[in-house]
Amino acid sequence: MAKIKWKLIGLLVFGLGFLLGFQNPANASLGLETSRISGVRQIDTAIEVSKIGWQQADTVLLANCDHFPDALVAAPLSHKLDAPILLTPASGVDAKVLQEIKRLGAKKVILLGGEAALTPKVVSDIRNAGLGEPERIAGYDQFETAQKVAERVGAQGKIILVSGEQFPDALSISAYAGTTQTPILLTSAKKMPETTRQAINSLQEKGDLKTIVIGGEAVVSSASLSSVKDVQRIFGNDRYETASNVYEFARDTLIARTTYLVTGENFPDALAAGGLAAKQRAGIVMAQRTTLPGSTYAVLSKPTDVPTKVVIVGGLAVLTDNVKGILEGTVQPDFLLAGLTIVIDPGHGGPDTGAIGPAGTYEKRNNLAIGLSIAGLLRSAGAQVIMTRSTDVTPAEGTYSELSDLQARVKIANDQNADLYISLHNDAFSNPDVGGITTYYSSASPVTDESKDLATSIQSELVKAVSLNSRGVKDAAFYVIKNTKMPAVLVEIGFISNPTEEQLLGTPDFIQKAALGVYQGILRYKGY
Repeated sequence: MAKIKWKLIGLLVFGLGFLLGFQNPANASLGLETSRISGVRQIDTAIEVSKIGWQQADTVLLANCDHFPDALVAAPLSHKLDAPILLTPASGVDAKVLQEIKRLGAKKVILLGGEAALTPKVVSDIRNAGLGEPERIAGYDQFETAQKVAERVGAQGKIILVSGEQFPDALSISAYAGTTQTPILLTSAKKMPETTRQAINSLQEKGDLKTIVIGGEAVVSSASLSSVKDVQRIFGNDRYETASNVYEFARDTLIARTTYLVTGENFPDALAAGGLAAKQRAGIVMAQRTTLPGSTYAVLSKPTDVPTKVVIVGGLAVLTDNVKGILEGTVQPDFLLAGLTIVIDPGHGGPDTGAIGPAGTYEKRNNLAIGLSIAGLLRSAGAQVIMTRSTDVTPAEGTYSELSDLQARVKIANDQNADLYISLHNDAFSNPDVGGITTYYSSASPVTDESKDLATSIQSELVKAVSLNSRGVKDAAFYVIKNTKMPAVLVEIGFISNPTEEQLLGTPDFIQKAALGVYQGILRYKGY
């Protein structure tokens, strides 16, 4: 036992934590200023967006109102040309759209997409309105159209790659892509289209190219990225968390005090938002029709130097007044953990395997799987979650050593002022029959009583959830729970040295139950 206790000492906390105190989270409210941009139809909403963003424009981008990819890759071109994005049916140009083009005094109309998206009738309508011959940027499909738009924008050592089969991820990155004039290319979930692959290969041959991938494995698989050299992936457990993570990623670029809130359930009303947000250097977050997802609430809860104004894009059928009330603080959300920042700390990683089971199982993998599952549950309850690691890495910088690793973890944890700290491990012992769950707190902690209460709550709920033997709540001077300033616990979820528990630890059912047990323990600690 002694030779493996080093693994209990602690883990790095890094990220974006913020201190909101130990108030009852049910009483937390955003209190944000709001306004709304909307029209009867998605076409009308795009016109209203144009009116707010542009008094005059030499060029207008025109896309299909019922087909999202062409409009969503347009934000970088919109910013480059200072051109609003307007929408129209495939069958012809809507009369109100023609009025808006004339109001803007536009001399040029660029059509995005082929004749299936915008028919020859669209071209004739533009000619007959005295607007001249429109330019068309189009390919065989949405993937080739995106590639041609990207060529028109011009890549400067960086591109963005998103799903061409779903709209949310492209929408979430559109403001950043526009402001930085970074081209957006489209791909499929399992296999990259040849058009996109050739475009990326060509850019990589010209020099260093960074590819920012938006979305997780379900929308852009790692296998499809085998030929892409320098990849940064931004993703979350769902479209709302992905959008929130993109929002955080882009904070230093999108510096306006305005944030645009769009629907994550349907695309039309949000199609034109990327161009306006890019023009104003404003971020984009997503909501459901009747409420804010926990991840969106959490990211909007983060204090800023100036208050954030939220502009709701779409009418009441798209985003209801209940959403508006939550933003303004007049309606309390159903998020049990709103306003809390919680550190989830999957033990070990990288060269540090942790304990190794008799069948060769690595502790570090078990810890990460349970940690990711806990993080998803907490975010859905409105908590701001900091993962000390979300892949198989060690958080230590420079030459790895246990001491530097531990010092860095504690320092950053305290600097971030997180509200709770949960470190996840598997136990091990020379006797393979020993098993069960133990939760540790430290009497040397500056918040001993709170840490003990947290440990007691998690131990009780976790044992019930997974039906393993309870080894109790224990006091130990492990480094991370001794030196962190917030309530902190270290949870030993089963014995990896026990063959039965080792097998359990790797099953999806056990991972889900263990995550739910820790989550319910946190709820119990907070009084729910």
